Amino acid sequence: MRRTPLWRLLSRSLMAASVATLCLAASGTIEAQAGPGGTITGTITDAASRTGIADVTVQVEGTVRGASSARSGRYRITNVPAGTHVLVARRIGYNAQRQPVQVTVGAEMTVDIVLQSSPIALDQVVVTGTAGAQQRRAIGNAVTSIAAADELSKSAAPNLSSLIGARAPGVSVAARSGRLGAGPSIQIRGRSSLFLDNSPLIYVDGVRVNNATATGPLSAGGLGGQGSNIGGRLNDINPEDIESIEIIKGPAAATVYGTEAANGVIQIITKKGAVGRAPQVSMQIEQGTLHFRDAVNRIPTNYARQTSTGNIVEWNGVQTAIDSGRPIFKTGQTRRYSGSLSGGLDQTRYYLSSSYENDLGVEPNNGARQFGFHANLNTAVRPSTDLATSLNFVSMSNRLGSDLGASGLLGSEVGHALLFPATRGYFGVPPEVPQDLYENRTSINRFIGSGTVVNRPTSWFVQRAILGLDYTGEDARNIERFAPPELARYVSAVAAGGRIAQTLRRNSVITADYSGTARFDLGEAITSSSSVGGQFYRTETHQSFLGGFGFPGAGVETVSAAATPLTASQVQIINTTIGGYGEQQFGWHDRVFVTAGLRIDNNSAFGEDFKWVTYPKVSASWVVSEEPFWGTTGRYGITTLRLRTAYGESGRQPNAFSALRTFLPVPGPGTTNGVTPNSLGNPDLRPERGKEWEAGFEAELFGSLTLDFTYFDKRTVDVIVSQPVAPSSGFPGNQLRNLGRVDNHGVELAATLRALSRPNVAWEILGQVGTNNDEIRDLGGLPSLITAAGHHNVVGYPIGGIFTRRVVSAERNPTTGLAMNILCDGGDGQAPIACAQAPFVYIGTPTPKLSGALSNTVTLGGRLRLYAMVDFKRGSRVQNTRDLLRCSGALGAGLCEANYYPERFTPVELAEASISAFTLHTSDQYFEDASFVKLREVSATYTFPDRWLRTRTTFTLAGRELYTWTKFRGLDPEANGNNPATTAASLTQAVIPSLMRVVATLSLTW
Repeated sequence: MRRTPLWRLLSRSLMAASVATLCLAASGTIEAQAGPGGTITGTITDAASRTGIADVTVQVEGTVRGASSARSGRYRITNVPAGTHVLVARRIGYNAQRQPVQVTVGAEMTVDIVLQSSPIALDQVVVTGTAGAQQRRAIGNAVTSIAAADELSKSAAPNLSSLIGARAPGVSVAARSGRLGAGPSIQIRGRSSLFLDNSPLIYVDGVRVNNATATGPLSAGGLGGQGSNIGGRLNDINPEDIESIEIIKGPAAATVYGTEAANGVIQIITKKGAVGRAPQVSMQIEQGTLHFRDAVNRIPTNYARQTSTGNIVEWNGVQTAIDSGRPIFKTGQTRRYSGSLSGGLDQTRYYLSSSYENDLGVEPNNGARQFGFHANLNTAVRPSTDLATSLNFVSMSNRLGSDLGASGLLGSEVGHALLFPATRGYFGVPPEVPQDLYENRTSINRFIGSGTVVNRPTSWFVQRAILGLDYTGEDARNIERFAPPELARYVSAVAAGGRIAQTLRRNSVITADYSGTARFDLGEAITSSSSVGGQFYRTETHQSFLGGFGFPGAGVETVSAAATPLTASQVQIINTTIGGYGEQQFGWHDRVFVTAGLRIDNNSAFGEDFKWVTYPKVSASWVVSEEPFWGTTGRYGITTLRLRTAYGESGRQPNAFSALRTFLPVPGPGTTNGVTPNSLGNPDLRPERGKEWEAGFEAELFGSLTLDFTYFDKRTVDVIVSQPVAPSSGFPGNQLRNLGRVDNHGVELAATLRALSRPNVAWEILGQVGTNNDEIRDLGGLPSLITAAGHHNVVGYPIGGIFTRRVVSAERNPTTGLAMNILCDGGDGQAPIACAQAPFVYIGTPTPKLSGALSNTVTLGGRLRLYAMVDFKRGSRVQNTRDLLRCSGALGAGLCEANYYPERFTPVELAEASISAFTLHTSDQYFEDASFVKLREVSATYTFPDRWLRTRTTFTLAGRELYTWTKFRGLDPEANGNNPATTAASLTQAVIPSLMRVVATLSLTW
């Protein structure tokens, strides 16, 4: 009997649950509220502009009855039980409004609600991991909420990472490449681990999902696979389907999420329909262009001396290609079409959407095609029980292009017609070789599904159960095609025959989550909220690799057609976490809250001698401005003030197999099989533990300025480091041990200024800034031996601190004009010495110490909206490997201006314009200041009068990645695969930078 995989059973169950929910709603078998009722209707408007507000959630408190406002602000709630009720209206960016209403049988009551804009919104409900609603006022830690639909309409963000980037202080989003299909890396409050991933956990509708980075084809051993692992799973989610994003920062906030949550948590909440709302259809059509902005000037002009005449000849690879009629970079294209249907029946809400995207990159071997379908169904199956299902399917096919050593970009950056005449001046091969022969392709089918049951058996207890699955199937191929004669002459005979490497991956993440919360009033002033919960997470990865080289002819690109097979491999990794938590919160007069909790976890990657780990938390929140002594009009111009503080601990589990002693299979004598030692393992290995304290406040001043400030101090102990294994053990390599400690601290500030708020004119300014400083405090006594310039982990310095020999003085040779008598920094308090004997000194960190953004939104006449955002980063250094290669002569000759016009440069600058920058590791000038300011987003949106097209129609023209102000001399301070874990120079400046986008979007809703 064939066994059905667990992921397949779960996916079938989730789909069946969704169908059953829809059938229940359609057949009318859902239980209605007891007794006849009445109807509540009205309009919700903005207090300043007096215009209607869409997507406001209006709930009859204590019941499942509710609605969502239409684009005009109108709402309607039917079948409300007779009696006195309280209406609660909530929307991100506004203060919640509570309004009493008396409902009589068969009557229609009109209740108009006016909402006051306020980014603080203390009554906003946020996701905390516990069951039931949790208001922001009761939470002692920082939580950043992003209203996805609002931000998307202004920014024309092409994916989820662009939607998050520069919108939350302390959150850094960095693309690995500007090529289509590239996935980002995300860090919250910097890095705190030396050996493990520093990415946060990602949840979609309560289900943990695959957040892998650096995925894609594995190399077949040739040039074509260089830099092909740029994929990532975050951008698989269509931003049009997202209602809000909540970012939970650090252990103080993420304790209840347990092991793996020390880097923070990102909660993605998708759109739902509204009960009692007529069907609403929305469509978006997006067309735009992609540009490698100003490529001719951003890629340097190189110099070389002509032997016969002695003349200095300039050469620019991009301009040369344009002049020849074969440009390296073209104008790309982006095309996206999406539509949705949402609404609600009596007690059922639904949201259905579909999208199709087909983008073409700036190189012929780069493009992305994606189809997506999303469905949310929410039903009150009985007055006390709600059932929700969420289904998301994505199918994509990406052509990832090629970077690094096999690209027209690098060939242009370090080439010259006099140096490489056989390839028309391009280093290695001309651009048509990688663009025509190299294909890095990935095909992905992904399903994310969840079923959620919320039950309220009594008025004081609510419980929630979630069952979810995230399944990803990937077929990634690195192909070097059989070369035709016109291209075969540029490569070796083996490379001309072609090769293929195929990587098949299956990844499934299963989530089972239960939580319950009991709320009591312990008197007139004191409330109690007690929560318990338990979770089970299982991640399973299967990966197979096969390949070969030597195709029989053009057009044949399968593994079975390769003459010589590559060594096949197969890997299976299973990781399981099981844990539970308890949390107790007390509130006093709904303005002072104290919370304490404890999480207990076990993970399959822990050592066999280490079983359970506990994580405590405690927090406090005080809404000072609601105290009687504060007064109704505020003090010192402060109308709202909340103080908060929190302490919490969370973990980061070791990688799979790290704790295990492993052996490798080898052929034995004759036909027997044997094993050989592979890894010693560590049965005592335990998770890294983050301990964080934070404190902050939220305030509104003069009714127009809001501030959200946080200071955090984080200490990560039991940091995993690699220690050499004693030869006597019989095992090679290193052993992982919990020996290190890393400290982080910083501040985060978000501010909103409503500079002007009139019925016909509104002006809003948003700013956010965050600092981060990390320091390695302990490595368990392991020595830090530095033998080369680059990134090193040294006690007392940041993670991946940059060390190099630093030139401090030189003299000009009167004959050649070049540098002589070069001396380097001799170390603390020491005189300069010869560079060959000089120590390696610290010159900076790869992690920005300061980052932030500033945006302006101006609305005119309620119809025209103008928007712009700049963001910045400061305090980091990035290696400009491109100029290091060009100026040192490492490729055969110097190509920089300094090599041929030394009189234009100082002797110290000339000291590193020679091969000694490599041999003596005197490359401090090439680790450049990576600070920048970017004009990231600009847009103009016009909303047409409804009477014109009888629909709500908006047209947006937006630009992204428009300009960069920086002193960095390389291609782009963000366009690098800078890896602080490595000490070797890499070709990080041969990566396509973020592409400029100009996009027009037409949105229609009716």
